Amino acid sequence: MAALAYALTGRWDVAEDLTQEAFLRAHRDWKRVGAMASPGGWLRRVVTNLALSRWRRLRTETIALLRLTIDSEVAAPEIPHAKFWEEVRRLPERQRQAIALRYVEDLTVVEIAGILEIAEGTVKVLLHQARESLRHRLDDPGAAR
Repeated sequence: MAALAYALTGRWDVAEDLTQEAFLRAHRDWKRVGAMASPGGWLRRVVTNLALSRWRRLRTETIALLRLTIDSEVAAPEIPHAKFWEEVRRLPERQRQAIALRYVEDLTVVEIAGILEIAEGTVKVLLHQARESLRHRLDDPGAAR
């Protein structure tokens, strides 16, 4: 779960927090979650939703900071494949989620469809579009973002 959260956020400290929050929610609602066909799928869905909520909150905060003309830069540590995951985080929400679930969690199309509550064909399209976008961006660093 932490690896999935990291793939979606790019920060281990945040990934650990999101993972902990997801497990706390599972524990709190275990009677309902434990009775589900796929508690792990439910947990992955919670992690992806928490990451999305965090991203939206950060975006709103960033816009507010820009309005106040506060400029701060934080240097990111060197992380293997950082450029790839940076580009993944620039993908549209659903493509980003599908890529992370596929390549971090090593889930099948069927499992991803269940977690994201979308059709299997939609998952295939999302993965294809994401791969094409990543291929284009990584092959051509000057590509439009």
